[in-house]
This record gives sequence, C-alpha cells and structure tokens, in this order.
Amino acid sequence: MNHSQTPFAHERLDVYQVALRLFFDVEEIVCDIPAGHGDLLKQLRRCAASTVLNIGEGANRSHHKDKASRFVIARGECGECACALDLLYVCGLASAAQVESLKGTARRVAAMLTGLIRRERRLAESG
Repeated sequence: MNHSQTPFAHERLDVYQVALRLFFDVEEIVCDIPAGHGDLLKQLRRCAASTVLNIGEGANRSHHKDKASRFVIARGECGECACALDLLYVCGLASAAQVESLKGTARRVAAMLTGLIRRERRLAESG
C-alpha cells in the first residue's frame, strides 16, 4: 500500500504494520484448515482483524485517554488471537512451528501496544 498520500495516523505506526502482518499470516494459515472448524476460524480471524482495527481507531483519536483505551482493547484482542492459535495447535490444525511463529508476531504487537499505552497514559496525565 502507498501511504504517502494519506492523512491517517495509524499508517505511520510500526505496530499497525506488524498487526497487518499478523492478520495476513493468520489468513494464510486459516485457508489451509479443513472444513468443520468454522467457529474457531471465525474467532481467530475476528480477533486478528480487531487488533488491526482498534489500533487504527486509537491512533486516529485526538485525546490521549481515548487512544490508550483503544490500544488496551487492541492488546486484549491480540492476546485472544494468541489463545486461538493455541487452540489450533491443540486441535491438530496447525504445527507447533506455525503457531509459535504467529505467536511471536502477536507478542511483538502486544509489546508495542504496551509501549503506546504507557506513552498515551503519561501524556494524558501531564496534559
């Protein structure tokens, strides 16, 4: 995507780009899973997408408390994604290597969100 022409704050955040990568990688693994696991796959897709969407919403809010709140939600959705990946492994629908790779990306997103949350809370307190 060409982001040079856009006014959206979320596209300038590294965490948004990493979360998009997580969503893309989730989509790739989900496409290879046989029918009969629709509820789990739908939940995994939903929480991966919600992580991205809440980052976007938070980044484009104008008040620091609102930003922090949306980033907290995104971090929770990212954690849910990690749990759903564990379920894929337990159900024999993904290998340990696949799950660990995706969870590594999820951990990175969660850590980046933690930093943004701390920053936005600090800014809310000072301003």
